[in-house]
Amino acid sequence: MGNHCRRDFRRIRVARGEGEEKKKTKLQKEQCAAYSAEIDSIKKSFLTGSGIVSVPVLNAADFGYRPVAKENLLAIQNGVTRMEMKSTGRHPSEKSWQETARGRLLVTDKAIVFEGVEKNERLTWAQVANLEVFLDGFTISKRSGLPRTYQIDRPDATFAAVVELMLVRTA
Repeated sequence: MGNHCRRDFRRIRVARGEGEEKKKTKLQKEQCAAYSAEIDSIKKSFLTGSGIVSVPVLNAADFGYRPVAKENLLAIQNGVTRMEMKSTGRHPSEKSWQETARGRLLVTDKAIVFEGVEKNERLTWAQVANLEVFLDGFTISKRSGLPRTYQIDRPDATFAAVVELMLVRTA
């Protein structure tokens, strides 16, 4: 594997337990399997007859996005919450996951972008070491610095498919 980077395209997070927890776990597994199948189906739909990947380009102006020069907008995930591990304030060493911004994630052919009212961030594909897709969010590991964790209200399989294809392209 190049650059000692491990690229996990999909990992399923599932709780284990008894009774109600087992039902919840079974439902989560079913949801993850359906989401995974939908992602794979969408990725296949982007293949041309000659086996070349062709992701449709969105009109950035329609979504209020201002791309950099020669950048193409490929997918948008709305309802995104940026999460950070922060001190609870009760004890200096006690930390918990806390919401730091709400907004959307955008995938372009040059970067993955978080746009929010409180915070904006642009990570070029060269800065991304790994990106894990979950049923309830994404974790982006950077080549340097702390990973970025995002929760989503509702998964968008098209967004996840485009993210996976971009990772393969930039690997």
